[in-house]
Amino acid sequence: MCRLDLPEIAQYSTHLRLWLVNLSYLKALYGPQFHAFVLDTVQQRLLDCGLNTDEILIQGDFVLIALKQLSKQNRFERTHPNALAQLLGAALECDPITQDEHRIYLHTQMAYHYDSRQYDTDLLHPPTPNPCSHTHPATLAAWHKVWAKTYRDDMSLAVRMLDDLQTGMLVLAFQPLFHLSEHHKSKDFYEEALIRHSSGTDYSLPEAIAALERLGLISRLDRSVLGSVVKLLSTQTALCLGANLSAGSLQDDLWWQDLFSYLDSRPDVAQRLILEVTETGTIAHKPTALRLIAQLQNLGVRIALDDTGSGNSTLAFLAQTHADIIKIDRSILLRARSPGQPAHLLRNLVNVCADYCPYVVIEGVEDETDLELVRQSGAHGVQGYLLALPTLTPSWWDSPALITVQDAVLVRTQFYPGHVPQGYGFGF
Repeated sequence: MCRLDLPEIAQYSTHLRLWLVNLSYLKALYGPQFHAFVLDTVQQRLLDCGLNTDEILIQGDFVLIALKQLSKQNRFERTHPNALAQLLGAALECDPITQDEHRIYLHTQMAYHYDSRQYDTDLLHPPTPNPCSHTHPATLAAWHKVWAKTYRDDMSLAVRMLDDLQTGMLVLAFQPLFHLSEHHKSKDFYEEALIRHSSGTDYSLPEAIAALERLGLISRLDRSVLGSVVKLLSTQTALCLGANLSAGSLQDDLWWQDLFSYLDSRPDVAQRLILEVTETGTIAHKPTALRLIAQLQNLGVRIALDDTGSGNSTLAFLAQTHADIIKIDRSILLRARSPGQPAHLLRNLVNVCADYCPYVVIEGVEDETDLELVRQSGAHGVQGYLLALPTLTPSWWDSPALITVQDAVLVRTQFYPGHVPQGYGFGF
């Protein structure tokens, strides 16, 4: 029996709904002319996927695709229930939309309507806004200049990083974590996959990642890194890897269903995967996030809470996730070694974390003083430059080529209607 809790798409679903999550932001910030251009681009991209004009209805922030007409004409194969939805979503998100000095990426969410009656589009209402860095602009009388500049700056930075992701310029480096019970140059626990730029860049990768989180666009990067790490685990059978995942990516997305299905078929891969959840991003819906985490753990994936002590991390979330690993942020280590701080500061935090989790790691160990503090704290594991630097050429990788982050959205555009390839979901 399958261990997954996945919804089934009913045969009588009448419409596929695509929510253009950031469309209202774009209208408020870039003006009605660019907003109209974006809608024209959305329409054209859907037509390029093989849809007809009478099958597409754009209303507000939503696009409705009439499924009954597609089924009758048999132009789209629905052997995989998510194939059509993910193809269309990828077609809208994959390439940037550019007009004059404006350059943006769309953010879409997809859902099927379960309704045997004719769907009344007048009853369509926007769902709760995606919680990024601003209140939904459709509810505002005016857009504050400070927020407007922040959003535009974030989008400019995010576009540069997503452009680099799409063109294969982002690669993975790997840094091991070590058991403290072993000598610090001895046995490692697992290796964390970290994003790097293949040829160097004039923008800050951490700042670009933070911008993607604030814009609600982080899931594209997270899905790409996670898919690339899972692919490595499928071929490197002795490897144990960790991949970062923003808390903002823990929301309903059809892509999760493909990941769950794959991990269910490959328990050997699931058991060697550690997802490091970073709470710098906002959790859109906590019950959904907890459900996804529980499903991952049910499949054998271990969950690590990253950067504990910074960002939005809370003991309540720690208790609810039943995390397998807690990683204490370097900022806590720096505070513990500051003059005037009590000697038991770090030890107390480790003890509290250990009450909720069986394995506590301290990050950012850069010298022997740091390492001694960590040993005295009672932590189980350690990570940092003193022990090992991140490397683009790990010992287990025997190819001269760097390990490229494969753009998950770009891969989706290869799954054309009626031609769903074997192994659909990860492209390998």
